[in-house]
Amino acid sequence: MISFSGIDCSGKSTQIELLCKELERKGKNYKVVWSRGGYTPGIEFVKKIIRGGRETSKEKHLAHSAKVNENPMKRKILFLGSLMDLWLFYSIGLRLMGIGRTIICDRYIWDTYIDFKMKYPEYDFEKGVWWKLTLKTMVKPRPALCLFIPAEESMYRSTLKEEPFPEKIEVRQERINWYMKELKNNRWDYVIDATSSIDTVFSVIKERMGWET
Repeated sequence: MISFSGIDCSGKSTQIELLCKELERKGKNYKVVWSRGGYTPGIEFVKKIIRGGRETSKEKHLAHSAKVNENPMKRKILFLGSLMDLWLFYSIGLRLMGIGRTIICDRYIWDTYIDFKMKYPEYDFEKGVWWKLTLKTMVKPRPALCLFIPAEESMYRSTLKEEPFPEKIEVRQERINWYMKELKNNRWDYVIDATSSIDTVFSVIKERMGWET
């Protein structure tokens, strides 16, 4: 399993697309999985049931989420459910999906850790059973890659993509600060400067994976 981490617009999707083409060229079977705590399949299924199975716009999703988070009890239940489903998905789901093929993860555990620290600062979840169990039993990426860009570059790329709900630059900078902190904790095998050209970044990725460039 290979994982790509980094803030929005750091180039994860672009590099994953190039990696998929390379795996196809090599005749390898693969599956791309987007994962983020609070949006794993089990908790998304529960959310859909609560909404009555209706498909709604992103604006309505955000409004509903804000309403839920205003209620301390609902907020805590949602968070605990997210932690439990994270364990189920990372420890069991990905193992089943990875039988006979390479799994490519668009975001992984430390992206979720940063999400949780920013969204749920009141909970010391890393000391809890479900988080510890997830870290102990989850599938370990080899390699785990982190693409790094400054907040200003992330904002610029977001403008080019015309993202409908972009994070403010202050939030992006806070997120980067968290990534910097976790970089010091050696959460990833390789950290890659993603401000270079797409081809240059992919050459570095292939080199880190031990492929010929």
